[in-house]
Amino acid sequence: MSYYRKQYGRRIFMKRITGIFIVLSLVLMSCNAPGVAKVYVSTSDVDLTKLLAPPPAQDSAQTKAEIKEILIFQESRTKQMADFAAADQNITVYRFADVLGDKFKKENLPLTTAFFDEVVENAKKIVDPAKNYWKRPRPYEADKRVNPCVNKPGNASYPSGHSTIGNLIAIILANMVPEKKEELFNRGLTFALNRVIGGVHYRTDIEAGRIAAALIAEDMFNNEEFKEDFESAKAELRKVLGY
Repeated sequence: MSYYRKQYGRRIFMKRITGIFIVLSLVLMSCNAPGVAKVYVSTSDVDLTKLLAPPPAQDSAQTKAEIKEILIFQESRTKQMADFAAADQNITVYRFADVLGDKFKKENLPLTTAFFDEVVENAKKIVDPAKNYWKRPRPYEADKRVNPCVNKPGNASYPSGHSTIGNLIAIILANMVPEKKEELFNRGLTFALNRVIGGVHYRTDIEAGRIAAALIAEDMFNNEEFKEDFESAKAELRKVLGY
């Protein structure tokens, strides 16, 4: 009888051990699975609802002045300006190729591409709660005279995600290629301004995005995983560009 009890006990023990190994394997697989986003900075680190001033009231003189600016751009923008604004809808580091040159291409830079993809997705998760918090209407929703030359986004206006991410990319690239620092920062500003020219953001939206970019960048540069990925991408980028 004791023999059978021992055999039964062994089977139960082995089943439990096997179950534990399966659970651990699944956890490890999920941690290493492709597409799992890295968290260089979280909303608990950078809560934009606490760090940014609220947007101007919709009936304020400030908002009216910003609408007027948008309408002036609308009247004066050329086809070239409209095409440029439309092209800058694409949120990618490779919109900065006009500063970094022909070698700055996705196919040449796998580490850089993966790194900035993580940066962009991480930044979006910081900006989205702030947009949902303030729910500022888009300029074309506030004033029917505004006729955008770019696609109408489906989320709120403040702060500008394009401005945040464009300026964040500029900050990071400028730290990788300081030789092009001034040009990169200016390109980040242009990337943001194209949202006003396009008729989908107010000036205060993109200014808030610049502040948000600096806040996010500061926390990212204090994150160990970010610093490790940054150095790998920087080395690849500088080698490809010939620095």
